[in-house]
Amino acid sequence: MSFSFSSLIQYTFLAIFGYILAGAPLQSLFSSPSTSHPQFSFDQAESLVYPEKNLSCPEHRYGIHLLSREPLVIYIENFLSDAESEHVVRMSEPSFQPSTVWTSGIERLDPLVRKSEKAKLDRDDVVKCIEERARVFQGWRPSVFIERLWSQRYGQGGHYTYHYDWSSGKSTSGRVSSFMVYLEAECTGGGTNFPRLQRPSDESWCRFIECTGDEKEEEGVGNGNANGSQALEGITFKPIKGNAVFWENMRSDGSGYKESWHAGLPVRSGQKIGLNIWSWYQEGGYAPEA
Repeated sequence: MSFSFSSLIQYTFLAIFGYILAGAPLQSLFSSPSTSHPQFSFDQAESLVYPEKNLSCPEHRYGIHLLSREPLVIYIENFLSDAESEHVVRMSEPSFQPSTVWTSGIERLDPLVRKSEKAKLDRDDVVKCIEERARVFQGWRPSVFIERLWSQRYGQGGHYTYHYDWSSGKSTSGRVSSFMVYLEAECTGGGTNFPRLQRPSDESWCRFIECTGDEKEEEGVGNGNANGSQALEGITFKPIKGNAVFWENMRSDGSGYKESWHAGLPVRSGQKIGLNIWSWYQEGGYAPEA
């Protein structure tokens, strides 16, 4: 059986078209890797920070207390020094703006869900060293990057209802871990509640968590069925200046831990300022060359 010249041309065209539809798989064999982030969208890449080779940070020591292995939850004493906490608060003051929430990709104000003010931090050496401390704490995990840092200010009545940090997570990307750091805690109320974590029996934890047993769910910060009178379940971490709570949000398969469901409880009096440190995992991601 023989092919005409026109048939050969036709089959060649179809083969080239099919190769293009398949994504040109051989192209990577003949091109050098990019120094940018092809796995990240522009907005995502802009929201991440990358290690600096020549960054020099003062020695800083902190204490750790393991609360849970699955999911991993660690309480950290003195994660920030008093001077670092006060520096971040001073930096934030001129930049605070009302906090927003996102629903189906739309940003909006909703004080029933989230009532606070937020400020994106400028990246001076103090902030860079805090970012690096958070990265090193997690063991230099490959393809994990610290997101730009934001502080959050809660006045009287300020709160953030129950939510997950991993809502858009998948096996190849997502917000794998979170730190809640307390910068200022001249307040009553304002604890961070995890209703699905089991409270430890050792009373030594009462330095860091509420152990009185009489905390109540507040109106507007319900756990799905709150009516303002039910006792809080799980664990409520007290806001203590310089201390932090670290937790993992996702398993390696991309599924989220239901135990990471949490809320910032209402501040009854005074003011609380916190620092969010989130870590983003991107499969195959790498830092750009300086």
